[in-house]
Amino acid sequence: MFTEKERRVKELIDEHVEKVGNCLDCFKGCFEAFLRGDRGRTETIHENCDYAETEADILRRKIGNHLYSGAFLPIDRKDIFMMTESVDKIANKAESASDVVVFQRPEVPEDYKKTLLDIVETVAKMFGIFHKAVRLYAPYETLQTSDDLAAIREKITAIGVLESEIDNQEESLMRKIFDSDLPLANKMQLERFLRRMTYISDVIEDAADRLYILVIRERI
Repeated sequence: MFTEKERRVKELIDEHVEKVGNCLDCFKGCFEAFLRGDRGRTETIHENCDYAETEADILRRKIGNHLYSGAFLPIDRKDIFMMTESVDKIANKAESASDVVVFQRPEVPEDYKKTLLDIVETVAKMFGIFHKAVRLYAPYETLQTSDDLAAIREKITAIGVLESEIDNQEESLMRKIFDSDLPLANKMQLERFLRRMTYISDVIEDAADRLYILVIRERI
């Protein structure tokens, strides 16, 4: 069973994941506004992304402090904190991608917009599945049933499938970019931006892998 201290850590983890999701939503909104040519909206949403990332950092540190003070068994603390670190990187990468949108304003040809938006949508879907998996996870909880753990495993598997789809989209778009007649500088800028976007999916998968370690421990 949870102690009160452990219950508070779980609450903070859920709050942290929620805040990271807000940051990712801000990047999505920022990029969509940018493609519409709405510079004012792009700037406003970018500022919200900065705030959300800062608030996520604060929650990450609170989780670390509670773990340091003795919440959970020592064998679990590292894995819980490592998952939290991976989740926090999602916010960092989302903020970094929104920085590129606002500060560099990459030139995105019309032919590439749909694929880029599809990638952003898939990244958001990945995180939504991860968020649901984290909400299901309740370490030490007597109500944590085998069905809950199986559902978490299914969601982690689904995240891996979506990440592979993004890899395929990235490769296809990368070929299209470098086969085009765009100036080399534009190609390089788009390539770097594309990699920043798709790297978010890599970090989501890393966080899901960390959650899977915790699920395996529940079954031992």
